[in-house]
Amino acid sequence: MSEARIPLARPRVGEDEAEALRRVLESDVLSRGEALTGFEADLAALAGTRFGIGVNSGTSALQIALEALGIGAGDEVITVSYTFIGTLNAIVRCGAQPVLVDIDPSTSNIDPAQIEAAITERTRAILVVHLFGRPAPMDAIRSRVEGRQIAIVEDACEAIGARWQGRPVGGLGDAGTFGFYPNKPIATGEGGMITVNDAELQTRCRQLRNQGLDPVTGTRHPCRAGLSARLSELQAAVGRVQVRRLDASLTERARIAERYIERLGDHEGLELPAPAADGDTISWFTFPLRVSDRATRDRVRAALAKRGIEAGIYFEPAHRFPPYDRSSLRHSLHQTETIGHRGLALPLFPGLAEDDQDRVCDAVRAAV
Repeated sequence: MSEARIPLARPRVGEDEAEALRRVLESDVLSRGEALTGFEADLAALAGTRFGIGVNSGTSALQIALEALGIGAGDEVITVSYTFIGTLNAIVRCGAQPVLVDIDPSTSNIDPAQIEAAITERTRAILVVHLFGRPAPMDAIRSRVEGRQIAIVEDACEAIGARWQGRPVGGLGDAGTFGFYPNKPIATGEGGMITVNDAELQTRCRQLRNQGLDPVTGTRHPCRAGLSARLSELQAAVGRVQVRRLDASLTERARIAERYIERLGDHEGLELPAPAADGDTISWFTFPLRVSDRATRDRVRAALAKRGIEAGIYFEPAHRFPPYDRSSLRHSLHQTETIGHRGLALPLFPGLAEDDQDRVCDAVRAAV
């Protein structure tokens, strides 16, 4: 008898979500209603900001936030290549150029020491990725841009609920962004959110998500065409239910991560995630580990697949994919290149049974 499949991620949805969807369907309001405004307020509270702007994906959230900050053709945005490709796509889609810098080998987040050399007269923003739910070192990043007209935008799409020095991510820069794909702690199927404190920036984001028009103020963006990137009432209603369960979900995710560390930590062929920095809290989006090389990674992944266990490659560096060309790189990405072919993500989601997690650990040990 074959073993039951263990997916990489599984959203937890149930009768509460079904009831929320029924209420929206019975209301006949499927867009721009009370569920959306409530969900926006929920996410603003989670991020510690004044405003939330619901959109149709985390990538749209990034693009709209950058455009609302005035970033476009001829501008440069400093970020990392070791991230989901949507981070770079958002920069390019608003007309700007990504300037890629290396990562800290311990955390896989941006290395603040690399930022200064990447700043030019065209630098308009730093797009900070809180990778794998781990907060980036915001104090060191801020110190590099202090006194300069350089915005900080947070890609917190993998990090909802994470805290830097006790403060929630998404409210630590000029704009924060979140995503609600099914592998996230808040999973609405598709969807994203922008979190900001500035009222004028909020209006510009609302204009850009709705073909350039903000129905609340009746104003149009003066110089940019907008998108059709609204978050539907159905998605927002599911999101509101999951906000109420977020603390419990994050607690369970942290417990699963701790079990992985206990059961795999003594294996010399594996490099496990570093502990959170003092004062920080990781929001466990997945469980990333590193092996010795690409061949080992591919062998382990294939061995797990034969046993019905899904594992993900998180991440191939984004500059390895079209339309991003290595020849345009200005700065060494030694750590990115070294780590980029060694990473593998293991299943992590609420409801992952201990027996199934033992199965994953046994399979990893055997394959390595």
